Amino acid sequence: MMKGLRISAGLIAAAVLSAATVALLPPLLLGIGTLWFITPPLGLFAAAAILLRKNALLMVATILVVLAVSIAGVLHPMRLSPSQERKLTATGYFLKGQTFFLRGDYSQALTSYTESEKAGFRHPWVAFQRAYCYNFLGRSQNAYEIFARLMRDTLLGSLETVHINYALSALKSGNYKQGEQAFWQALNYNLQPGYCYYQLGIYYRLRNDQTKAEEMMTNAHRLAYNRSQCSSILGSIAESRRDYARAEEFYHRALRENPENIAVHVKLGSLLFRLGRLSDAKQVLLEGVRISEWIPINFRVYAMLLNNLGFVYAEEGQLAKAIPAFKQAIHLDPAFMDSYDNLAHLYIKNNRFSDAVVVLRAALKVNPGYRPARRTLDQLLAVPEAGQPQ
Repeated sequence: MMKGLRISAGLIAAAVLSAATVALLPPLLLGIGTLWFITPPLGLFAAAAILLRKNALLMVATILVVLAVSIAGVLHPMRLSPSQERKLTATGYFLKGQTFFLRGDYSQALTSYTESEKAGFRHPWVAFQRAYCYNFLGRSQNAYEIFARLMRDTLLGSLETVHINYALSALKSGNYKQGEQAFWQALNYNLQPGYCYYQLGIYYRLRNDQTKAEEMMTNAHRLAYNRSQCSSILGSIAESRRDYARAEEFYHRALRENPENIAVHVKLGSLLFRLGRLSDAKQVLLEGVRISEWIPINFRVYAMLLNNLGFVYAEEGQLAKAIPAFKQAIHLDPAFMDSYDNLAHLYIKNNRFSDAVVVLRAALKVNPGYRPARRTLDQLLAVPEAGQPQ
């Protein structure tokens, strides 16, 4: 086994079920004895590919199974009954779903799993895979309904991965009481305690129970779960209490734990700016920009980083640097309205009214219902020279 590779119970279950499907179903459904010498090794090959998370190997195993069945069908022609045809079709859809799932294409995987069930393959694990896809696609209520059914009606309810995903889908779908109870129950069973504490911390913070949120995040950090993010959230909690010194300590700790956590650069830069420490804020934000240039990054977070940097430049009076920072933020994430606001007000402050009008109209083109831009634009257009070129 590869060093450092963590294999979850859910992944093991998926590997075992896939191996059994590949090894047993073709010879049983087709009644071709030769396949007993071919499909079991291919089943083991598919299981190894799943455990190693090697999509290419899994696709090779799938192709080999199809070739083996096709060749066996040619060498041993037989007429399938309608029932056998349905079962074979269902198996094919399930294997197709597994391939899409491991590739991260959850929409296509969900479609394949659904077709597999329609064709008659009504195994609880297919339902679990569908629910897992729903979670990834943001359809939490659909996921919650399936996981709740699995928790009640099958032996899968005792599996760690089913219990954890049931708890998460409950919280995400608004079934807060069920989700909270499920995570506490998971803690009693010692199921991924770091993850459970982290999710409970997120939940309590959203419920504005900062004391419990702090306790949960501290526990998660102590158990080494996503430490940088835990420190970042603890910093936000301290900042909400106006304990700025402690917040700064947490943010710096988060960056030591993961220098590539760009969201922390945004938070720390913003905090230092509000404290009037412009030089420190600029240093933190510029470091975030430097890192963002060579790692995959969320465009919204990067836009926020540049927006905050534009604020610092504007406060320093560096108009030639502030304007490009705001413009780049708009280019990266046109839906982030703050950058339009800040650039427009910077233009207004420097009597560049027509430029401000252009920016505000661009904002309203992206989001026609954005009231701050509409209000500022209406005020500007009431000034005769605002609409004239400068």
